[in-house]
Amino acid sequence: MTKLNKHILIPLVIASIAIVIFWIVSLTLNSVIVFIPGVIVSYLLYLNTFYKKTPNPERILPLYLLALGIQFIHFTEEYLTDFTIEVPKLLGREEYPLDYWLVFNMVAYFVFIIGGIILFKKIKELMIIPLFFILVGVLLNSIGHILISLYVGGYFSGLYTALIYIVIGPILIKRVLDETKVVKMD
Repeated sequence: MTKLNKHILIPLVIASIAIVIFWIVSLTLNSVIVFIPGVIVSYLLYLNTFYKKTPNPERILPLYLLALGIQFIHFTEEYLTDFTIEVPKLLGREEYPLDYWLVFNMVAYFVFIIGGIILFKKIKELMIIPLFFILVGVLLNSIGHILISLYVGGYFSGLYTALIYIVIGPILIKRVLDETKVVKMD
């Protein structure tokens, strides 16, 4: 496998596995289905960012880790405000099994911690993992919570910490784009 193929194929395999996992998880936690388009967008953005240039971790990693820490607090807010009841109710479904939801999130956070190590070690072909967290775990999560709160006309589980992400998400995306911009020489 050539170096070029490795940097395209490994993230594609990771994306494919993630899609299958999210589809399986969505059979119980139906709202997880929205992560599948997020994986596809993450892969496409990877091809236009990290694939072209590995970023300086000093520019992205501190904010990434801050966002990950906020994600733990966000998860706590969701837990304390009955996310596993409120989201399914909104979708006309039965409440999510709490144990299943907890395990899914803890495994996801473990993977996102690995994403921080990937950024630190500059492992290009695995950069889709931290990119997925930035796009879906931070930005889409924030937008989703805010839109649902607007839809229900008030607070919805996870809104307060999602508001923090509406600031951090765009900054993280800008840093990714700035750090991976390839300067063309004339």
